[in-house]
Amino acid sequence: MFNDGKVAIITGIGPGMGRAIALGFTRRGVDVVLAARQRARLEAVADEVRAAGRDPLVVPTDITDRAACRALVDAAVERFGGVDLLVQNAHHEGDWAPVADADHESWKTVFDVNLYGALHLVQAALPAIRERGGGAVVLVNSGAVLSNPRGLGAYTASKAALAAVARTLAVEVGEWNIRVNGVFLGGVLGDNIRRAAEHQSAAEGITVEEWFERRNATLPLRHMPTPEECAGAVLLLCSDLAAAVTGQHLSVNGGQWTT
Repeated sequence: MFNDGKVAIITGIGPGMGRAIALGFTRRGVDVVLAARQRARLEAVADEVRAAGRDPLVVPTDITDRAACRALVDAAVERFGGVDLLVQNAHHEGDWAPVADADHESWKTVFDVNLYGALHLVQAALPAIRERGGGAVVLVNSGAVLSNPRGLGAYTASKAALAAVARTLAVEVGEWNIRVNGVFLGGVLGDNIRRAAEHQSAAEGITVEEWFERRNATLPLRHMPTPEECAGAVLLLCSDLAAAVTGQHLSVNGGQWTT
């Protein structure tokens, strides 16, 4: 699935998708560079990577800081000799405010992470990936782009912009043998979906458990995907199995919607 010596930078490391992606790479022989703002989360995942037999590089990073993104890539090159893969998984979930009540400063904060932070990372990593003769970029995205949920206007708008960046970038860097794709995630079992469940179940006057039961019943597969299941799609898009795939977004959602 991956050739020997591959190096991947993964941002948004935490207990959910970031962890699952990092461990998925590790178990397939890829060296990983772990980035997030919270060192405690980074070290927890780094310990699991070490237990799986590889020695990760941990770099606390705020992706809204352009210089920090450059330092992240420089550290990866210094430690491992280069970068082949970039997975941008960090995100801001938005402010849950109606568009009619939008606060411009709040929207800027969301865009700083979901769009501009991703742009900082891509711009920092592309020269290193090109130097290695090509590779892959995956920008983790959201099905909110397709379903437009209430209260997530800032989040949806920023993720729609990110999807446009992924498609355009794929056209621009394909000649360097760099592929750029995204995944449109639906609900993923973890902290983020539980926060959403608490918010929505309270509004509906039901328990969180009842909310999950109703949600799962609407899915063709009858269960909400786990981080590990969703991480598999990211690994696929980074691997040689997707050598002919670029400029695409794969819906990973347990059948929540079809395209």
